[in-house]
Amino acid sequence: MPERLRGQYLAGVLAVAFTVLYFAAQSWGREPVLVSTDVLFMVVSGSCALLGLLAVRELGFRGKFGFVHLGLFLAVFLWFLGETGWGIYEIFLHVEVPYPSLADVFYLAGYLPAAVGMMQFLWFFRKPFTPRRLAVVFLSGLVTVGASWVALYAPLTESADILTKTMDVGYPVLDVLLIVLAIMMAMAFADGSIGKAWLWIAVGLLLNAVGDIAFSYGTLMGWYYSGHPMELLYLWGYLSLGLGFAQQAKAFGAK
Repeated sequence: MPERLRGQYLAGVLAVAFTVLYFAAQSWGREPVLVSTDVLFMVVSGSCALLGLLAVRELGFRGKFGFVHLGLFLAVFLWFLGETGWGIYEIFLHVEVPYPSLADVFYLAGYLPAAVGMMQFLWFFRKPFTPRRLAVVFLSGLVTVGASWVALYAPLTESADILTKTMDVGYPVLDVLLIVLAIMMAMAFADGSIGKAWLWIAVGLLLNAVGDIAFSYGTLMGWYYSGHPMELLYLWGYLSLGLGFAQQAKAFGAK
């Protein structure tokens, strides 16, 4: 197997393994599912943050991508802290589905460096964005906003918890921003090793944003529980982000 494909192969194998694990775990009982999935999230998100740190170390602050990598690393690191906080709530404090909680402070804080890093990236690659491409992005954003509003409006009006309602509105709004930015990143370029690395990062951010919208809908409708297969969107997102970071660290390290 070509060396350049090994990372993609490993990510694919892990994605399939996580999927099989999640569906098999549905018959284990609540406690084993809760503990195993929480630990899995901490390990996967922590590994993703480590790969982001390696990319920052290889690139440093040289050139135009230095701050972009730093922003993305800080975002993933904050999300790792959120996953760790969520796991502590569930495993040690026995609070199932700790939402809203202090873990959300880290989750929400991660949006700022992610958005800043992505916008700086897009500033450097603004030339390819023709009016037609911008129209596609704009329409994608409108469709996402419309679909989210239709899905969340009815359960939001029935919710009496102001904090939860605020979170359930705030997350989709921020996620739509990430989705639009991720689509623009994916459209910027996808050729060459560096381009493919950015594409994986864009896909990872997109999957995490879609997972957040599904989570908000699931908690409002009452069908979400810790260990639900919907969480695979997050795990696939972390795998995609980690693959992008790893490819960038390798590409820049070889220069």
